[in-house]
Amino acid sequence: MANQSRYKETEQYLTIFLIASAVDFILFLIFAGTGIIWLKAITAIFAILLPVLCLAFLYLTKELLKQRSLWLTTGFFGIFLCTVVSLIANFPSPAV
Repeated sequence: MANQSRYKETEQYLTIFLIASAVDFILFLIFAGTGIIWLKAITAIFAILLPVLCLAFLYLTKELLKQRSLWLTTGFFGIFLCTVVSLIANFPSPAV
């Protein structure tokens, strides 16, 4: 019973981090589109660092590929991948 309670608490914290990471990614897209380079860089760093740290946490707790945590793994990896692809493709480029 205590093990299930501990997982639920961990899941709640990781859900908050997932939402924060998604908001940060949206801010990254907004700042990239408006051409504010220094805010684009800061939000890009956080949009990469937070999902990677959460994926590392899931790996260390052996929850990375478990069925009950797969949605968290997919969410964090998706945000990481979208950020990296957006940086490589330079999308969105600032309006001229």
